[in-house]
Amino acid sequence: MRFKMRNKKRKKRTGISRFMMLLLIAVSVLSLWGNSRTVFADPDDGDDDTDTTELERQREENESRLDEINATIEELAAEQEGVEEEIEEITAALTEVMADIEDLNQRIDIKEGEIAEAQVSYDAAVAEEEAQYEAMKIRIKYMYEKGDSSYVQLFAEARSFSELLTKADYIEDLYEYDRRMLAKYKETVEMVAALQEQLEKEKNELVVLEANAEEEKAYMEGIQEDLEATSAEYARQILSAENQAVEYETLIAAQNAEINRRKAEAERRAREEAERRAREEAERQAALAAAANAADSEAARERALSEVADAESSKKVSNSNGTFDVSSIYSANGSSLGKSVAVYACKFIGNPYVYGGTSLTNGTDCSGFVYSVYKEFGYNVPRTSFDQRTAGKEVSYSEAQPGDIICYAGHVAIYIGNGMIVHASTPSTGIKVSNALYRDYICIRRIV
Repeated sequence: MRFKMRNKKRKKRTGISRFMMLLLIAVSVLSLWGNSRTVFADPDDGDDDTDTTELERQREENESRLDEINATIEELAAEQEGVEEEIEEITAALTEVMADIEDLNQRIDIKEGEIAEAQVSYDAAVAEEEAQYEAMKIRIKYMYEKGDSSYVQLFAEARSFSELLTKADYIEDLYEYDRRMLAKYKETVEMVAALQEQLEKEKNELVVLEANAEEEKAYMEGIQEDLEATSAEYARQILSAENQAVEYETLIAAQNAEINRRKAEAERRAREEAERRAREEAERQAALAAAANAADSEAARERALSEVADAESSKKVSNSNGTFDVSSIYSANGSSLGKSVAVYACKFIGNPYVYGGTSLTNGTDCSGFVYSVYKEFGYNVPRTSFDQRTAGKEVSYSEAQPGDIICYAGHVAIYIGNGMIVHASTPSTGIKVSNALYRDYICIRRIV
């Protein structure tokens, strides 16, 4: 009965829950069907940011519906779990009932065996009773037929009074024995009959219990069947909801991909726009810097040419280290600008050598010396000795003119004519004049 009561309550509860859940799933299905026609906003319908915002709103709605479906799946799973627990309980109870039925069947078989044994005993007792009764009737008939004379004869034949008493007692004992045996057999028959009746009663009680157990078993099997059908229905609803969840997950994934694509496109456009603006600004700044550099270069060139012009009139250049004769430069073959570069380079003779430096006064290395001298005339030659081997154009040593760059292995110098060079030599000697062929050269490059 307790299973019946619980089953009614469960059916009422799960019926309501199932209706609500099916309603929720149906609403979700209709919503998905409606949204499936407008998964993505048309980018051509308006501003991209607005379209993306609308798509994000649609995605949030779908995520909300997906959460509802997942919650429904959890509720259905919880309901199914409760039904499965009830199935386990009813199965355990059904197992107990079936065990009781088996036990009752065994007990009924035992009772039937006992009844059969009692019947055998009863039949034997009845036979004994009937035999005793027949024997008693024979003796009574015999004595009746003999009459009283038998007793007289029996007494007359007694040789003594004691024997007479003994024979009389014998006759009495015989009658008494017959009565006792008859009573005994009759009592046995009655006792066995009572036992049979008791055994039959007990068997009938067992049969009633077995019938009740079979009825309980049938009832529980009905409940079990209903529960299994309910569990199967929950499983079907869960599968339907899970399929719905997969559809929403697929839809949301597609929306996320489209949102990410649009954001990436927007970022790319913003980046390109920023790069364009940065490029325009850089070009503007470069133009300004170029103009400033040109102005500075022109000013430096004018200053250098002015200093060279002063030196040309005196044929000498001076610095803190002394005065140097540059007349041989002016007498050499070559362009006036090349001679001006060579004369200007000689202005820094005696200044220090500093590895990696480019300062003509505070310290420079060999390539920094060439780079800085030419910079004063507005020329941008490469910074390193290796790269300076490709600057300008190559000429032969016989064609060398003042201002040309003579390139050695790991070293460069400025040719000043008459087989001489000016260069930042070493940290110990600084900027000095040397013979152009003091070591093997690699090439000669003309810049001006």
